[in-house]
Amino acid sequence: LPSEIGQLTALRSLRLALADFTGQLPSEIGQLTALALLDLRSTEFTGQLPSDIGQLTALRYLDLLWVDFTGQLPSEIGRLTALRY
Repeated sequence: LPSEIGQLTALRSLRLALADFTGQLPSEIGQLTALALLDLRSTEFTGQLPSDIGQLTALRYLDLLWVDFTGQLPSEIGRLTALRY
């Protein structure tokens, strides 16, 4: 996923489930502050979930099922107070 994803600041929904994206999720994902849905289910992302995920305060739905992230969830995930699923 290119770092330019961060330029899509009005994006409300990003469904990448079952896509063949590989590598690390770029930290620029945190610039998508209008994002309400992020579905990364069954993607090939690796590495750690970026701490910038905590900037997605409008996020209501987050699916990380079957993603090979390593390490612990970043503490910044606690900022996602709108998260419902």
